[in-house]
Amino acid sequence: MTGQPRTEHASYATGTGASKSYLFLCPMWAPARGGVPAFNRVFATAMAENGHRTACLVLSATAEEHEDARRCGVTLLTADRTPAGPDFLLPAAAAVGFGADVVVGHDRFSGSAAWAYARLYTSARLVYIAHTVPAEIERYKNSGAATARIEERERIIRELGAAADVVAAVGPRIARRTADLLAGDGSTAADGVVRLDPGITLPRHPSRRPPATRHVLVLGRTEDIGLKGLDLAARAVADVPVLPGPPLTLLVRGASADECDGLHSTLVEVSRLARERVDVRPYTVDPAELRRDLTRAALCLMPSRVEGFGLVALEAIAAGTPALVSGSSGAAELLREVLGFEAEPMIVEMSGDEDTDVRRWSSAIAKVTSDLDAAFAYAEKVRTGLAGRLDWQATARALAAAVDRAADAAPARDASPPSPV
Repeated sequence: MTGQPRTEHASYATGTGASKSYLFLCPMWAPARGGVPAFNRVFATAMAENGHRTACLVLSATAEEHEDARRCGVTLLTADRTPAGPDFLLPAAAAVGFGADVVVGHDRFSGSAAWAYARLYTSARLVYIAHTVPAEIERYKNSGAATARIEERERIIRELGAAADVVAAVGPRIARRTADLLAGDGSTAADGVVRLDPGITLPRHPSRRPPATRHVLVLGRTEDIGLKGLDLAARAVADVPVLPGPPLTLLVRGASADECDGLHSTLVEVSRLARERVDVRPYTVDPAELRRDLTRAALCLMPSRVEGFGLVALEAIAAGTPALVSGSSGAAELLREVLGFEAEPMIVEMSGDEDTDVRRWSSAIAKVTSDLDAAFAYAEKVRTGLAGRLDWQATARALAAAVDRAADAAPARDASPPSPV
């Protein structure tokens, strides 16, 4: 199948602020394990709520995901398949025919595919969103060859940044590091790096009361134990002094189904917690189940040794669940920026020394769980304090404004048909 050039949509000719057609590319729609899919879903929804025609191309989707996207105002499209499976780089007829004014790619997960749609299959503007800082995270992974991965991933970021009409990044930490990485590369993005601060969506429920049990929840991907600080969390929970009432239980949600038992054994071994005090559950695509985890938790931890942002922190705050957040995260930077000194009780500074960090996290956990009434009152104060100040629709408008400025600065390109294979 060959993508055909299209004429420029009238929306570009109408000037700044006009409604446009946005095509997001993301491997999956359901935010099963947080991270990029979670950001993509809520950001695409905000773009649709702002009046833009919005679609999302994914590798595959269930009927439930199609229905969820429809409720969000987003048209869900699926990639074409090869004998090896779905392939983002093939020009899917429905995606090309959508007639996007803007194609949005997320980091290494879909940035190169978005480049192909914007540069080969359509005449759309290209938006590249950075979600990671390779130099910060790769050395915490146990897969070897960290330097080679950093070099390769930074090369891709630089090339995509130079090709993009708009370069954006999630939160203050990633925006700062991405701007530094692209400095001097002659990026075509007129605005430099557009910072996209995640919003907070408040569910409709009254103020929370502490649960009867004391689950300490860690939510998110678990394949990189060291990077995500799961070992720190387990050791810190084990070191909390015995308090009146039920013992603390570490609840981890986000492992692959076939890895839950192995991760459970690892966390029991490193912490010496009793087996019944560690509960590892598989990741889920069911939003109701994720909400149940947050509402049954007495405390949510984000103990990452380093984290570009950390959406789970805002998800816990939105649910009214007390949260402790790594100081080496973009979420901590944003909370301090918005709340000032009021954010400090929920931020745990990281030292890089294992024993010191375990003591810091254990002390912070003990302080929260020893007075849950005060902890939940503080969580509600933070939740209401952020309402209206971190807004997804405002963030979507910021990106749309940057796209408008890019459109005003340079004419749209004609699509070039892909070279024959």
